[in-house]
Amino acid sequence: MENQTQTQNKQEQAYDIIKSRIMSGEYGAGFRLVIDRLAKEFGFSAIPVREAVRRLEAENLVEYEKFSGVRVTRIDEGVYIETLSVLAVLEGYATRLASRKLKQTDLDELKDINRQMKAAREQFDLSNYSSLNKQFHFNIAQAAEHKFLLHQMATLQDRIDAIRSSVFMLIPHRTTDSIDEHSRLITMMENQASEEEIELFARQHKMATLDAFKRWSATR
Repeated sequence: MENQTQTQNKQEQAYDIIKSRIMSGEYGAGFRLVIDRLAKEFGFSAIPVREAVRRLEAENLVEYEKFSGVRVTRIDEGVYIETLSVLAVLEGYATRLASRKLKQTDLDELKDINRQMKAAREQFDLSNYSSLNKQFHFNIAQAAEHKFLLHQMATLQDRIDAIRSSVFMLIPHRTTDSIDEHSRLITMMENQASEEEIELFARQHKMATLDAFKRWSATR
């Protein structure tokens, strides 16, 4: 019989595996998760897998459907737009908090990430570009030193990634403007622009991506 520590460790493993498959798109929207089948694949009992699925349900990545069991959450573009708009507000606030805490070495690292983004764009490696973009904003958010805010942002980002792993694959023309806006944001922080200006600019930066996505969606 499994002890509590073993069950928790296996739950964490099951959670990580299932979540990574959802985030990568291997388990797409509507995909049915059969707990007994997953438990057999992982070599676990059903208990840790069931607990892992409950954690994913709390994150809105899976849902229980009557007569169907557990499925990867079906999320439409309307929810994507709503989620991204909320993230824009939180990201703006996080950038405001971080603006007085980031050191020059931190800003230099942001510049380096932005240069890597430019190289990825030139190679049309939009997957890498998207990963670097997330790293750019994560570095800023982490500097805000606000654990609850960082957790909420990470949860929203996971939800967004579960819908579309890279929005830039749909709106590649947005990549150039995004890099330029990153450069301007760094300059604003180096020049110690007001916290209000920085927050507004960071929010508008995210909303510009959302607006580009809306225009793309309207033309389909």
